[in-house]
Formats: sequence, structure tokens, C-alpha cells
Amino acid sequence: MILFIDKKIVGLGLAIFCMVSFAWTQETIVIKHSRGGTTVPKNPQKVVIMDFSALETYHELGIPVAGVPNTVPAYLGEYNDEKYAKVGSIVKADFKALEELKPDLIITGGRQGKQYDSLAMVAPTIIFGSDADDFWNSFDYSVRTIATLHGKEKLAEEKLKVLHKKADLVKAKAQIDPKKAVVAMHMNGRFNPSGPNSRFGFAHDVLGLKPAYVSVNGRTAPREGERPQVPKLTEINPDYLFIFDRNTGIQGVMPEKNDIFTEDVKATAAYKNGKVFIVPGWIWYLSGNGLISVDQKITDIGKKLYGITF
Repeated sequence: MILFIDKKIVGLGLAIFCMVSFAWTQETIVIKHSRGGTTVPKNPQKVVIMDFSALETYHELGIPVAGVPNTVPAYLGEYNDEKYAKVGSIVKADFKALEELKPDLIITGGRQGKQYDSLAMVAPTIIFGSDADDFWNSFDYSVRTIATLHGKEKLAEEKLKVLHKKADLVKAKAQIDPKKAVVAMHMNGRFNPSGPNSRFGFAHDVLGLKPAYVSVNGRTAPREGERPQVPKLTEINPDYLFIFDRNTGIQGVMPEKNDIFTEDVKATAAYKNGKVFIVPGWIWYLSGNGLISVDQKITDIGKKLYGITF
């Protein structure tokens, strides 16, 4: 009996066999994050980044991405190019665009926490972030996890080593400096000062600057639902004052000094001694936990406050 074999059918069958075999053997890792553990295939080819800190880390490690937010700050401006799929904003995903892209991995931030379950139905999803109570361990973990996922471990360790060394230089200066500092967010003429163990506590928690602002019971950030009376800058009267503007964090344009230097600011010891520093909102507010922004925050304080040349 002679069998006539259709080459097209054989070719199709072989292709399917190869795909199934690949699926059986593809290595995965479990990534722990604030929403639990997510199983992710190693070396995902189509990655969507919806958090600017994570995008910074991918950029610095030279890892390609497929999709990004609709608008990206100027310091990451290359990702505004049309070759990158636009998949919504950092607070609201475009699910139609995501479903059309069919990503292998989605990385988002805390701003999209309410959409996490929906995002996880599209593709494996992890939340990129850091812990204010244990910054270095959480930050290093995030960077190393991404590096391990894409085989960039050596480069990640080199970059982390540089950041730690820079931070240690600033911290050494801060430890012998008795003066006290505050980082304050400016928005439409009002100021919201921060202290240790808060969202904007980096200067104290990581670099060791002594805080001028301590709230009731030692807490410097209100719990959800609380509306405490925020003290005025004149009441805190810091020796050093770092200000970032929330609106320019979103719009990407530094504010005019006249808009920032209100009468409250001018009444502080920091202003009188020339120690008020305006830092970029797109780094301190919009991002803050990626390889670029952490480096920038260390540099902002080390260079402006202590004249350190990195």
C-alpha cells in the first residue's frame, strides 16, 4: 500500500508539536509583589510597562518593551515614539489596546491597584514598587527581579553598586550635620510637608537627613481616611527645604521661582540661609522608584546640599 503524505499537513503538525514542546519546557519564575505571587515566563518577548519607575529600570538595563503609557515624561521621551504601543495612562489602562497587543507580561504601579485583577486577566501582571519602611531591600529586589527575568543580572548589580555608593556618600555627610530638613510638595500655592516613613520620606529614610517635621505620635503620614491639620512651613521652620511641584510632575515643566517662593517659604530659616531647593516633580512625584529617579534624588540632595561631585 502506498501512502500519499501531504507535506503541508506534516509541516503544520511539526509546527504545533514544536510550540507545545516549547510551552512544556519554557522556564518560569514566581515574582512576589504587593498583590501576592505571579508566575511569569522567563525572557518575555512582549512586555507592557504602565509605571514610569519600572520603565526607567527597563531602559537602564537595556531591555526592550512593547507597550507604554500614552504620554511619557521628557526624560523618557524616546518611548513616545510610534513604535511603542500606547496602552492608556498610569492611572487607567486601555484594555482594548492591551487585548490587541496580547502582551506576555504587564508591569504596573500602585496607581492602578484597583485595575489589577482586570489587568491580570489579560496577561501575568506584577506591581512594581518600593517599601518606605525598608527602601533598599524592596528597591534592590524589584531591580534584581527584572534583571533575573531578562538575564541582565550583571548589569543590574553594577548599577545598584553605584547607587548604594552614592547614597553612602550623602548619608555620611548627613550623619554629622545637625540641621533639619523637610521635603514638601507644592500644589497651587499650598505646601504638604513630608517626614520619615512616608511616600516622600526618601531624604530621611535613605539618606539620613534629620527631619524637621514629626507629626502626632511620631507618625509623619496620615492613615487612610484621616484628615490631619497640615502644619505650615513657618511652624516647621526647616534649615533645609526641598520643594517639588505636583502639577509640573504631571505637565513636565518646572515652575517659576516666584510661584514657589511664597511668604511662608520666605519666612523659613532655609530661605534666609539660601537653602531652599526646587527639585523636579516628574522625578519626585510622578516616578521616584526606578534606576533613573533614585539616582536623580540622591544627586539632587548630595550635590545641592553638600556639594558632592559624583
